[in-house]
Amino acid sequence: QRLAEEDRLRTDVLASLERSQMPAVRTDDGMLQKTIEHYTFADAEAIATIAIELDKDLFEGAAGFVTEENVEVSVKDSEATILLHRVPASKSVATEAEWRLHVSPLFHSVSPEQTTWRLRKGKLSVKLAKRKKQDWRRLVKF
Repeated sequence: QRLAEEDRLRTDVLASLERSQMPAVRTDDGMLQKTIEHYTFADAEAIATIAIELDKDLFEGAAGFVTEENVEVSVKDSEATILLHRVPASKSVATEAEWRLHVSPLFHSVSPEQTTWRLRKGKLSVKLAKRKKQDWRRLVKF
């Protein structure tokens, strides 16, 4: 009986938590930085795609704070960094943060100059152009 009550309480607490569990950290310039913990990866012959559904992967309502002006995508041969500037730290914390997804090393190398991204209907899609057409079993090598 007591265990069932503990399980119910634990479930209630987990249900009330926000999607992003990692704490925000302060960068050297004093800005709050949050890690983008959730995203999807899709593999095609010549392109690997990282997709972030803002309301689902960050927090409910996040899409309302993200515009093309505050998205920054930086890609090198074997790494990708996505930054979302000036987005609240969470649904309940209005303090602005920089949300960051850093992926390295990528499963295979990419052509940074051919990388494209687009923000549409609350979803950010980053298309990484593969140097060689080959299957990627996952986004990162290790």
